[in-house]
Amino acid sequence: MPEERYLLIDAYNVICATDELRDALRDNMDSARDRLTEMVSSIHDAEGVRTALILDSRNDSLEVEHPFGNKTFEYIYAPAALTADGVIERIVARVSNAARVTVVSHDNMVRESTRANGAIALNPEELFEWARACDARLVQDAQRRRKANAREWKNGLDIDW
Repeated sequence: MPEERYLLIDAYNVICATDELRDALRDNMDSARDRLTEMVSSIHDAEGVRTALILDSRNDSLEVEHPFGNKTFEYIYAPAALTADGVIERIVARVSNAARVTVVSHDNMVRESTRANGAIALNPEELFEWARACDARLVQDAQRRRKANAREWKNGLDIDW
């Protein structure tokens, strides 16, 4: 069984670095977070990458939510005493194989720290390019399945009354 891959997204940082998400932020933070989730969920779905949006918060302790009820996609809220950047750095420093971790941030310091610990660092535009490629692959897979089903079902229902 192949080792899991992880995608850690410095969520507020990516939101503030992206025009479309910054516009969603004007409505509220949850709206911007949800839009970012929509934009990256294809990576999770197409490639089976465990995905976490790391968010700053005012909470006393680290909190985790699973927005789809799936433990492989989560929101991690940093405790007030530690920023999202700090949570990301701690996760990368503690994983057994940092080369299986991809971190996305617009912050050069976060990306440099990520690379220094052996993980992959991307900027937001690279993340969105990856997501668009995954979207296209999911569409192609669905079209392929529809064609296969159409061939299989071309004679309609075979019901013996």
